[in-house]
Amino acid sequence: MQERKPPSAPARKKINWKKFIRELPGKIAKFFRDVVHELRKVSWPTRNDLLRYTIVVIATIAIFGILLGVFDFIWTKVVEVLAGI
Repeated sequence: MQERKPPSAPARKKINWKKFIRELPGKIAKFFRDVVHELRKVSWPTRNDLLRYTIVVIATIAIFGILLGVFDFIWTKVVEVLAGI
């Protein structure tokens, strides 16, 4: 059987730096135009929805913060009892 040669890496294209630099401002401007175009497609929440979502997030953070504090307190007491402090 013949040994298979591994495929050679494809030749890298040379970059035409003058052309690249000349086209760069246009590409940047096109990127920002596309961003604005996509942002116009977004369905933004109403003021009431935004307020409701904000309250839900703050309440959830508060609940999990309290739970974490309780678990931390219990764990600390368990470790103190086991360590005999």
